[in-house]
Amino acid sequence: MTDPHPMPDPDHLKELTVLFVEDDPDIHQLLDRVILRHARTLITAHDGQEGFRQFRSQRPDIIVTDILMPTLDGLAMTKMIREADSEIPIIVTTAHNDEEYFLRSIDLGIDRYVLKPTNPQTLLKAMNHCARALWRRREQESANRYVRFILDIQPNLLLVTNHQQLEYINRAFLKLLGYPSLDHFLASGESLGERFLTRQGDPFPQSGHAGDWIETLLTQCHEQGIVHLRCIDPQQVKAIPFAVTFNALPELNRYIFSFSDVTHLEQEKQRLEIQAYTDALTGTCNRARLQGVLNTELRRAHRHDLPLSVVLCDIDHFKKVNDRFGHQVGDDVLRTFSALVAANIRAEDILARWGGEEFMIVSPQTDLERMRQMAEKLKHLVEHTEFPTVGRITASFGVAQRKSHDTIRELTERADQALYAAKNAGRNRVEIAQED
Repeated sequence: MTDPHPMPDPDHLKELTVLFVEDDPDIHQLLDRVILRHARTLITAHDGQEGFRQFRSQRPDIIVTDILMPTLDGLAMTKMIREADSEIPIIVTTAHNDEEYFLRSIDLGIDRYVLKPTNPQTLLKAMNHCARALWRRREQESANRYVRFILDIQPNLLLVTNHQQLEYINRAFLKLLGYPSLDHFLASGESLGERFLTRQGDPFPQSGHAGDWIETLLTQCHEQGIVHLRCIDPQQVKAIPFAVTFNALPELNRYIFSFSDVTHLEQEKQRLEIQAYTDALTGTCNRARLQGVLNTELRRAHRHDLPLSVVLCDIDHFKKVNDRFGHQVGDDVLRTFSALVAANIRAEDILARWGGEEFMIVSPQTDLERMRQMAEKLKHLVEHTEFPTVGRITASFGVAQRKSHDTIRELTERADQALYAAKNAGRNRVEIAQED
């Protein structure tokens, strides 16, 4: 016949240490032997005060305690233990079924009850239940430690979130943030979302909702794949570009984000962009970049009905410089000329090499008269500057202002016509484009 109350599997207890707190010597004699047959180690105490001392010195895995005991009762001892360890399994044995005891026990997080007189089988079942839960928790903690170890040895920055908040940052990420641990970061009160910038350098929106930055980060992953992270080093606050990807774990309601430092790629991209849009000789914008600038500024001026003027300037008799002194000296003249002009225009003005010895200045929100004054100033500066080897030179200037519905070609052609008029009129002068 099958035993309706079989003895529990002792395997869960055989590696554990049990603290048994009981003031009745007869119960001790009965249950000590039972527990010792199944647990690795038994620690005993005869009141709550001694039980708490044993807990602090021996750190058992499971605690079995009576409630009513002299000096310090079981519930008072449990309260003290819970303040030090909120997760250790605690089993209460009691002959009382008073509602007040049960409510106090619930508040203290008691794991199991065993009513007196204590049936050894019932106690072992309760202990095995707690032991199984303890082993599961320890296995989960071990798995979590292994996962954290794997995350921490990765060179990439990694973070784990749910839909609302940050759950884990790996060691590489913490180093960039300047914190020794996740606990230190969380205790700082800083929001990780405040460290992020978009690819364009704009801060992530901060609406006050904790999970908003996670949604923004997901959007950046989908749309651009690049974000910037602000870090603080001893010298400066700087933003580092990262390629960001993520994996979703729907069953766990988690996201894992990975960040790869792409500083070298961004720097190379910037270098190539500069190379592609910069005149190699003078360091000014080249013709290709100028087309983009003119397109942007012209559209803005049309949209908001703003003034926009351009100056086309040309070094007078530059061919004679090359013929007499050679092309290397001619190159020196071009570099000196462009540097002189660049140093004497506004920060928002754009200087570009139009071709050969011709340069164009694009000046947003500047009307024709102010542009003429700028051109006169530049003409005077060029005329009174000593250039390398060649000495004094002069330049001619043609000024034009945007008209309603102008195209780039129409605007630059009027500037070119004005420059042509300046040359025909004897050079070293400023001419304004004729209005229709």
